Amino acid sequence: MRLMTDTTSETTSAGAPEADLPPLTAPENISVGLRGFDTEDHAHAFGNLIATYVRTLSRYFDLSTLDGITVAFDYTQALLDLDRGYDTKYKLAPSEGIAFGIAMTPAVMREGKIKSHMLFNASVLLPLEDEKHELHQQALHMLAHECGHVEVTERYNAAFPGVLLQSNSPNAHAHFRSDITKACWDEYAVTWICAPFGRQPTEDYEETFLTALTKTRSRANDLIKAYRLHADIEQITAEVYGAYGELMKFACYHLGNMTGLGLTLKDLPKTEAALEGHWFEPFFEKLGDACTDLAANYGKWKDQSAFEIIGDLADEIVAEGGVIISDHREDGGFYVEIPFTPEAMPDA
Repeated sequence: MRLMTDTTSETTSAGAPEADLPPLTAPENISVGLRGFDTEDHAHAFGNLIATYVRTLSRYFDLSTLDGITVAFDYTQALLDLDRGYDTKYKLAPSEGIAFGIAMTPAVMREGKIKSHMLFNASVLLPLEDEKHELHQQALHMLAHECGHVEVTERYNAAFPGVLLQSNSPNAHAHFRSDITKACWDEYAVTWICAPFGRQPTEDYEETFLTALTKTRSRANDLIKAYRLHADIEQITAEVYGAYGELMKFACYHLGNMTGLGLTLKDLPKTEAALEGHWFEPFFEKLGDACTDLAANYGKWKDQSAFEIIGDLADEIVAEGGVIISDHREDGGFYVEIPFTPEAMPDA
């Protein structure tokens, strides 16, 4: 079922006068889709609850471009069913592997304008029904995180109109770089601005990053070993950029949260110890510097040069991992070189 909730009424916490609070930014009516709830009454009540939370959070995040919210027990199918508002063969799906996706806020096109639609696995938001629930603050943080994505998408779109959902990369290499750059910046920015809300997820981000740090190089080497047998150059290029791009993204979750909470590596001895002497250590520092520079000019970027630094880092990391890209073919394509190395040769 779908509700159009009138969000003109709000109870302010601790009796704070509304005039003393930041202004509301959410649309006057918030569309909330509820899927798979046990009863219609439960769905209706939960939809109103989520809309109230989101309306309150819109005092701290710019939600003026919020398209709507979907809360679904059939989360995977809800992603597939979302009307993106433009023709695309790409199918939304929960992330799998080191971390499993339970929420997403993709950009959509509505009447020629870029907006954002929040989707959640219903089970992870249900603790919002009880403020004493042990997972209430975790659910609140997740809701704030997705609100952050609405704002971050709008800031980028306002700075670079006509890019999101409306421009194509000249080749696959540029596409890989663009995907990694967007994922890294988005997650850094969102974890930075939503850090104060709800439960602090520092330990979760640290654990996920450290797992990726341990596994990514061997995973990429295994992919190259498989390439020696299947010889599909498009496949291996996409796979290796995907593997190292995921490591960079998890690093940016961690870095953004650290920035938002004012933490340094000295406050995170596990991360500091894992990075010491690791091949990724200098890239972690460079990635943090690149994102810090972008954050310093949040929403006021004049061009995309600062974003391209993240793409350059992706190329450096992938090259160190054994896949070297050269963009100088006359037809606009690119060359791929994959030198033979002992660690990436198929087992006898």
